This record gives sequence, structure tokens and C-alpha cells, in this order.
Amino acid sequence: MKIRKAIEEDVDGIAIVHINSWKTTYKGILPDQYLSSMNLEAKKKNWLRNLKMLHNATFVAENANGEIIGFAAGGPEQTNDPHFQGEVYAIYFLKEYQQQGLGRKMIKAVIHELMKMEHKNLIIWALKDNPSCGFYKALGGQVIAEKTVKMAGVELIEVGFGWEDIQDILLHL
Repeated sequence: MKIRKAIEEDVDGIAIVHINSWKTTYKGILPDQYLSSMNLEAKKKNWLRNLKMLHNATFVAENANGEIIGFAAGGPEQTNDPHFQGEVYAIYFLKEYQQQGLGRKMIKAVIHELMKMEHKNLIIWALKDNPSCGFYKALGGQVIAEKTVKMAGVELIEVGFGWEDIQDILLHL
């Protein structure tokens, strides 16, 4: 597997992984109708905008055939939290590539980029029922906040995993 910074030409692959990973990760959490109606063109436009405007801490993982099998994105904390500076916005892999240690390699690339941006600490928000919450705990993340969010017409709980020192996450990789 190869990890590299995402470029605009990667939007198709990122959008495909985004949709397919949501369909497997959030099955039973989000309504099936919502998951099946996710629009590839809309996701591509969204990711193109993200890559151009929001941040440059987006990475992709490619398999041996050069196909994008996962992505992760991070940058400045998005809610103007007075305490946390950095945030990992997303980390997703196609189901067949999960549970193989690839997430650790991917998040390491994002963390190094956030450190270059001089972010001293970190938060990652995840749906409380997301099976990946165990991954964040294994990386030393502590649940420091909870909030209710509405997605696809359903109220869900999001938990914020925090690291007071961004370098602490590297100790668990």
C-alpha cells in the first residue's frame, strides 16, 4: 500500500471510498434509504472543493494496482473551539482493507502534517455507534465531549476524542 497526499485528480477515488465506506460503516446507524441515495457526483464536487480550499492535509491510500482504497483528511479544528487546534475530519477505508493496520499508517501521515501546521493538540469527532471508536481509544484518545447531531433526519450522538498533546497519538502508532 502507498500513502500519499491527495491531489485534485483523486476526487473520483475519494468519493467512491467515501460512499462505499459509509454504506458499510453506518449500516444500521443511518437509514438505509439515506445510504443508498448518496450521490457520487455530489461527493466528487464536495471533495474537489475540499482539496482546493479547505486544507492540504488530505491523504489517500492506494493498493498495488494504484486504486484508491482509503483516505484521511485533517486540518484546523472546525468549530473555533478555544482549546483544540487540530482536527482529523475523516478517515475511511473500503471494508476489505479495514482491520489491517492501514488506519494507523494513514493517521500518522495526517498527524505529521498537522504538526507541520503547528497544531499542538487534536480532536476527532465520531458517531458514538461508529465501530471505529475503538480505534481512537486504542490510539490514546479520551472522550472529552459529546454532542447531538442530526443526520439523515435522525438524531445521533457524536463523541469527541481528544489528545492534549498531538504527539501523544504517535506513541500509540
